[in-house]
Amino acid sequence: MRNTIGLQPATRGDPRLPGLVHDLNNVFQALLDVADLLSADARSEFLAAAILRSVERGKNLTAGLQSFEGTGASFDAILDGALLFVEDSLIGGGPQIRILREVEPGIELQRNWAWERVLINLLSNAVRAMPGGGTIEISARRKGLSIEDAAIEIVVRDDGPGIPAEILAGIFEPYVSTRGSGLGLHIVEMVVKQGGGEVRAANRTDRRGAEFTITLPGAIEASGPPIEAALSAHA
Repeated sequence: MRNTIGLQPATRGDPRLPGLVHDLNNVFQALLDVADLLSADARSEFLAAAILRSVERGKNLTAGLQSFEGTGASFDAILDGALLFVEDSLIGGGPQIRILREVEPGIELQRNWAWERVLINLLSNAVRAMPGGGTIEISARRKGLSIEDAAIEIVVRDDGPGIPAEILAGIFEPYVSTRGSGLGLHIVEMVVKQGGGEVRAANRTDRRGAEFTITLPGAIEASGPPIEAALSAHA
C-alpha cells in the first residue's frame, strides 16, 4: 500500500508558514514514494526504513514550527532516536564511530522532538569533527538530594581536535562554525534555554576533544518564542 503523509497546516504566526508546510508535504510525499519503491526490493529495505525515519523527523520538526507541544519520553528513547539519525546519515559511508552511553534510568524529558533535535545537532557535530573515526561519549544523570529537586546533567564528548580557541567564547552565536551552517549549536542553546537550563562548551581536560554540558532543572517548562521564529530574526 502506498504511504501517504499529511501535516497540519500552520494557521498562526508568520503568514508564509502555511505555504511552507504545503510545500514540505509535497517533498515528504515524494520521499515516501521513493521509499515504497525501495521497500519492494529486499536488498534495499534498509534504505526505505532510513527514508521513513527521516520523513518522521521532518514531520516532528514541521509540527514544532509554531508550537511547543510535544509528548514526553525517556532520555534513553530520545537518545535512541538521535543515534538512529546518525546511523542513517552514515549509510552511504563515513567514519567509524564508537558510542559509549551512560544514562541513569528514569530520566524523562518533555517535548521529546526538541530534545532529539538537540542531541542530533551535538552528535552530528561530533561526527564531523572526527572524519577519521573516533568515540562519542553520552551521559545523563541527576544531580541533587531528591528526584523531585535534582537537576539533570547531560554531557556529550568526542575525541576530535577540540574547539578552536578563537570561536570557543561565541560558539553558540548564529553562524559561528568551522563547518556546516553554523546554526546547529545556536538551536541547541535555544532549546536548552527554553527548558530553563544552560549549556556550556569546553575542550576536554582529560584528553583531546570537545565537551558539551547541559544542565536542566528537574521540572522543565518551555518558554519563549518558537525556535524557527527566533531564528528568522537572524536570517
